[in-house]
Parts: sequence; C-alpha cells; structure tokens
Amino acid sequence: MAPSETMLESAAYGRMRAANPSEFVPRSVFFTRDGGSGIDRRNSLWVKAALVYESITGLHVNDGAKPVATSLLLRLADACRSRIHAGQPPQTKISTAVSDVPKEMLEVNPGASPNGTFHLQKFVAAQNVGVGGNQLGKTADIPDEEGSDENKRVIDAIFLVVGFLRRLSKAAVGIRRDAVDEGFKSTHMQDIVTDVIKLENQLPLKLLLDVVDHVEGAIRGIAATPSSEFEELKKFLEGYKLGFTRATFFDDVVRPFCWYYSPFFNRQLPAAAAPPKVADGQLLDNVGDNSETAVRTLLDFLHDSVVPVVPRAASEKGTGGGKTSRMPTARELNRSGVRIAPGEDGRAAVEFDDTSAKLRLPALVYDFKLATVARNLLAREYEEQSKPVTRYFQMMNELVEEAADTRILRRAGAVRGGGTSGTEVHQLVKRIDGYATYPSVFMAMDVQIEKVRQFHDKRMQNFLVRYRPGVIWASSVAAVSVVAIVAARRNRG
Repeated sequence: MAPSETMLESAAYGRMRAANPSEFVPRSVFFTRDGGSGIDRRNSLWVKAALVYESITGLHVNDGAKPVATSLLLRLADACRSRIHAGQPPQTKISTAVSDVPKEMLEVNPGASPNGTFHLQKFVAAQNVGVGGNQLGKTADIPDEEGSDENKRVIDAIFLVVGFLRRLSKAAVGIRRDAVDEGFKSTHMQDIVTDVIKLENQLPLKLLLDVVDHVEGAIRGIAATPSSEFEELKKFLEGYKLGFTRATFFDDVVRPFCWYYSPFFNRQLPAAAAPPKVADGQLLDNVGDNSETAVRTLLDFLHDSVVPVVPRAASEKGTGGGKTSRMPTARELNRSGVRIAPGEDGRAAVEFDDTSAKLRLPALVYDFKLATVARNLLAREYEEQSKPVTRYFQMMNELVEEAADTRILRRAGAVRGGGTSGTEVHQLVKRIDGYATYPSVFMAMDVQIEKVRQFHDKRMQNFLVRYRPGVIWASSVAAVSVVAIVAARRNRG
C-alpha cells in the first residue's frame, strides 16, 4: 500500500483535515475516493469534462457545449475501460442530447491554450445554472451517470492525463514557474491546480499508464463510430495526439509536474536524459509486475523529487552522530558570520561548509499552492521514520522566529516570492510547522544543522562577536567623544 493510502486511513489525517480543510478537502475536482455530495460530484464531472473537451478539440467551452463535453468524457471513459479490460461492455448511460447542439455554440479558437491558459471561468461559474429555455441545460443532471466506481476512476484518470497533465507539461517547457502560473490566474483554475496534489485526489500510477496506453485509440474509435453525436468534432477526434507515451511518461509528464509543484526552486527542469524509471529502478513498461510501484502516485513522485539522494555512509558521518539540534535564527547566524546561500537543485538539502562559513539552504518558493503542497507532503510522510520535508519546515520554523529573519533569507535567495516585509512567508511557516511531528529526523539534515550549531556557538564565545552591537555602539560613542574633545581644544587654542 502506498504511503498516501496508509495516511488516509489514519486518525492523524482526520485531525489534520478537520483543522485545515482548505488544504486537504477538494474544492472543485472530486475524485472517486471521496466524491462529496451528489451535487459536488456532478459539478466536478462538468469541470473535468470541460478540460478534457478543450484539450482534445481546442474549442472554448461555453454553456451550450456543456452537454457535448460531458457526453464526450463519459463515452471516452467507457471506451478506455473496455480497452483496459478487453471485452467488458459499457457501464454508463449517456443520455445527453448533444446532436442538437447548435453549431455556433462550439466556439473554435485555433490558437486555444498554446501556453496552458484555460478558458473555463464562465463555464465553471455557471455550473449550477441551466441554459434559460433550452433543454440542453437539463440533460446532464442525471444521477450517477458516471457508472460504477471503476468507471469513475477511469474518468478521473482521463481528466488527469488528457485534461490537466498534458496542458501542464506543454506549458512547462522552456519557461519560468511564475510564467506557468499566468495560465492559472483565475480562482477556479487555482482550485483545480491545488486539488490535483491533495492526498485524497491521488490515483495509482498503473491506472494513469493504462489510460496513456489506450486513450488515443479510444478517441479515434469514437470518431470512427457511425453517429451524428460528435459529427462536428470528428476532425478533432481523428487528429488527436496525446503527445507522450508510457515510455516517455516520466520524462515528459512526471518531471515537469514535480518541477512545477515542488516547494523548492529549481533553475530548470530535471534532466530528461535519465531512463524513465520509478521505485527500485523499475522501468515503466513493467510497472504492473510490481505491486508497490503500481500504486505509487504523483504525490509520491513529488516527494521523491525533493528528497536528497544521500549515500548511507555520508548521512551517518558527521558531528554528534546526526542528533536533532535547534537551528539558530537567521539574525543569529548573521551575527555569528554565517553566510546563507540558496540551493537550486529543488531538493531539501542543507549543506554547511565551516571553512567558508557558508550555509546552503533550499530556496523556498512562496506561491498560491505552497501551503497545500507543503501540508500534503507532511501528511504523506507523517508515519514514516525519515521525514526530510517535515524536518525542513521544522528547521525553517527555527530560522524565522520573526519576519525580520524572513527578510534576511529573502535577501540571501533562500526564500522567493511573497511580500518584501516577509510577513506572509513567516506566518505560513509557523502555520505549517504546527502540523509537524516532534522530534522529526532526517539524518543528513540533522548532521548539517549540528555543524551549524557548533560553529555558531563557538563564534558566539568570542566577546567581540557576541557583543558586536554593543561594541560597535561603544566604539562609535568613543570615536565621537574623541572628535568632540579634539575640536574643543582647537577652538580654545
């Protein structure tokens, strides 16, 4: 069982969820595990259908196209499920009357979403409103139209693979993270982005790869079926290409996903030269042969991407055997001569060189999704022995005692984004750390923090370092006094 699955069944997660529902409970996109009320699940289906429809056709989704988009997703899920489990009959009852949709309601936009921008604000805002006087607004309100739980999982996987991951991977090529965020300006789209990473919305890798294998064939199969239902969309369905395969899924999808969602800055996408491997070096085309690998999720991959790869010998080597020590605040480190520098590999690695007194920290990126990402990563490793992300945020809690500490880290590049006052990041770190387990251990980080602690304590034993502000003040007073005395004697003379 994947760590995320184990955590979802724990009482600890229930407490976290109750205390911070905005970071754990889906708002816009509900997956099969906990679909909320029937209304929530229905509205969620329309959102999923809109993204899939726009991704496949390049057409803007308006109120009139809502039924055809929903029908397309349901038909596609049936086709994919039948291909995954060859020979099984369709399960859902698709009764949306899309053949009567006026042609003008399908708004063609040849340049739709070249940079990942979604045109769903109006569509999502009108989810619960029928089209006045038009029966099209009522046809999608059918109880349990998604079919069985298995069919619902396929619908969720199609939404994730076709509607979201394909767009994100395209948007992430060759541009900055904040530029990708431009495609998610609206509140509705930001809700979707944060919902995708939540613990309750994680899908197993095997299901995602099964959809990757079959979705192109399923779409072309729908186009080839004699029917007037999707006649206006036929040319889009026939020419659809997903853009990645099972063999390239890791490099083309997982890497950009981890880069975009990581709480830490990474100057560029991880190198795509490495073979597409997952846990224990297993190739993705054999993922079904390993039960542990098959249930891994995107949140698991994100967690793996931020954990430093540290040899066992290196992690056990160091002062004090890696005991858990308190990190001095940023202001204290500044006083003792420690120079803070940012790491740019996107991992929770802390390195201290006592010769140059340089402390290298991961560069924390403050954006609209950081709180959700951080809390779900903490929840994912809650019951594990080694907790690198938890240990990092505990260290940050010690570093930023006040907003002034955050400003020091911001000037050093160890914090990016947020206001210049440092208040936003300071408050966020304090809130996140409240859900960390104490003591949390990550040996490689503990060793480095202990080295910093010892260097700082040794430096603070020096009188001039420890009382530097007082010494500087006294020296200044003395210098002013000497100048005043000399000037007074000259005046007398």
